[in-house]
Amino acid sequence: MFATKVPPLTARVGLACHSCFTERSTDKALARCSKCRSDYDEASNEPFSQRDWASHKALCKTLHKIEHDPVARASLLFNLPEGPSSDSDILNRICTVNAGNLIALINASLNRPMNVVEQNIVVYEPKCLACTRTDRILRIETGDPSAGLKSCSECHLAFFCSEAHWKAVSYKHISEPSTDGHDGLSQCALNNDILINARFDVIMNPNPQSGVFQWAPERVKDMWMPLPNEPAWDAEVGEHLRRMTKKHYGDARRGPPTKPFICASSEGLSFPMTILYALQNLNQGDDGWTKKDTLTIHILGASVEKEVMFGQTFEEILHCLPKVRTLKLLLCGPDLKSLPGGDLGREVAMEVCPLCRRRRRKRIHQHVASKYHDYVQNQKSKRPNGFTQPDLAIAFNSGCSQSEVESWKGTIKILVDERIPTVFTSYDREEAEGEAAILRNAGATLVPILGPRKNPWGSQVLRPEPNKVEGYFASNGWLCAGFGKGLGVKGST
Repeated sequence: MFATKVPPLTARVGLACHSCFTERSTDKALARCSKCRSDYDEASNEPFSQRDWASHKALCKTLHKIEHDPVARASLLFNLPEGPSSDSDILNRICTVNAGNLIALINASLNRPMNVVEQNIVVYEPKCLACTRTDRILRIETGDPSAGLKSCSECHLAFFCSEAHWKAVSYKHISEPSTDGHDGLSQCALNNDILINARFDVIMNPNPQSGVFQWAPERVKDMWMPLPNEPAWDAEVGEHLRRMTKKHYGDARRGPPTKPFICASSEGLSFPMTILYALQNLNQGDDGWTKKDTLTIHILGASVEKEVMFGQTFEEILHCLPKVRTLKLLLCGPDLKSLPGGDLGREVAMEVCPLCRRRRRKRIHQHVASKYHDYVQNQKSKRPNGFTQPDLAIAFNSGCSQSEVESWKGTIKILVDERIPTVFTSYDREEAEGEAAILRNAGATLVPILGPRKNPWGSQVLRPEPNKVEGYFASNGWLCAGFGKGLGVKGST
């Protein structure tokens, strides 16, 4: 229902119902709420049923009120550019300011912060690629309640307010490579991939509350093969997928489509593959880590929704390192307090694949509901040499340069002071550059190949940046920084 389930991308940009998520079709447009103009499907029971309306009405009435309040209208129109522009950086800054104004107006009217669903409706509002106008702005400017943006006929995820504005940006949108994308694809081509991936996700994971889609090749490599510095997901897992498809369907051309399957798989596999890539580059010239009996990884700032949920995919580390017998993962983060008490603190041997089980290999998880520096200090207080350094400490999508700056200070200090081999990842370039600066200022000397740069083993599932006309982010999409014992800390030898 509307109150408990976050709308998918297609609903956020007006391509699907906000209530049941039914997508609009070429022969049937979605209806709209008469007040706030949110899309819904008239065929899905009653439009905005009583339960949906109960959760929707507060935001709906607030948006309607804002559109008709002279002061609010003026604040929303103040920063709009006079003419069309193809400078995405300038337009994205305008989007950020305008979204901030709108969110402040909504929160003040609601007398509370918006919830996640409400935020998504606002920050993912379709915007003109050339001027940032939204449907709401057009209605305010024209006084026409039916005024609205048009969408690109190729991808339907890019929008424009007039033919003149479309003419100003269409070539860039359709033909020029996007700086935030991959494979030299344009924004239009990337948007088409995003829609395919979004629909594939709905098919493979129709009930998000039941878990996340996870897949990894069921094989153990004969030997460690160093990972390339450029994305090579198809080479890594694609051939195995095609063999699996041929085995099950008799023809590799049948079964799930390879590209979206690999993209969906990379969402979870980006965690173990980034760990392997980090270890490889923090230990250049020394492959001893690939032959250890026990490999220990500490995951910092771990969350239930990501690292815990994707826990099974970490077995790929064992699959790529045939000489390692035991993989120990410490997942540490305050957010893990939501786990059952019996699951916290103790080491738990997790289920492994039949191949690993026959070889008596182990994957052991330990969940600790605290900040990492508190964990380290607690271990030291128990006994002399109570803290044993891991082979790698890694913070996935930490956000330490954004809203979580203060909470990471103690952990960053202990990582640098203890010379713990460490890597940070982020969703996008802005976060990566910010985190790299924080780590340098804390005394870390960074290994150049580990950031800030795009992560060749980050998730291939791109998502449009909120509050922007152009830009994408991905889980572990960027490497922020890597430093480590004897390699990347000032004063090391």
